[in-house]
Amino acid sequence: MNCITTTTRDLKNIVECHKSAFPNALSSKMGNTFISKMMEWYITSDRGILFHIENKNKEIIGYCGGIITKQKGLHGAVTSISQYSFNTFLISYLIRPWLIFHPENIKKITYIKKNILLKIGLYKTAETINKKEFCPFMGLVVIGLRKDNQGKGIGGIILNEFENIAKNNNEIKKISLSVKLQNINAIKAYSKNGWKIGEQTKKTIQMFKFI
Repeated sequence: MNCITTTTRDLKNIVECHKSAFPNALSSKMGNTFISKMMEWYITSDRGILFHIENKNKEIIGYCGGIITKQKGLHGAVTSISQYSFNTFLISYLIRPWLIFHPENIKKITYIKKNILLKIGLYKTAETINKKEFCPFMGLVVIGLRKDNQGKGIGGIILNEFENIAKNNNEIKKISLSVKLQNINAIKAYSKNGWKIGEQTKKTIQMFKFI
């Protein structure tokens, strides 16, 4: 299987792959237009990375999105994508107002407030990297696999491609990701591919790999 750089022509199929991989996620419930806009950021931003894998029938069965950070003080992926898709985000809630009370939103009230203030120009401080010595890195933001293609080694192929992309950028020295603490299978999979465990909070683990 070959990894293919995603273009805007692939967004429709990326959306379907995302919904299959994350059927219960808030993003999936917000509709196809929102998912498409969210994924579009990876394609249009000079900091974004997006590629996918197709089967013999040219169906997208897996994808990966990432972000490049070469200097301190830049916004992370979640903030960058939220700002890019802000209008679509609002429209999705106008159409589906009950999603405002979705558990994912309840947990992120502070974050949502910050992004609204940032959008209207009342919050200007970018996220900072909590490191004494900054190291340019490429962050893995999301990996999505169609449900019927999970557990077949495709995730490992995607991780290898993500690392190869980072290695081909001479400025990148490290790859990193954040994974939920209870996602034991994902942590094992990343560890198997050489990722190390870094900082840990009550909910997440930061993992990294120097390249």
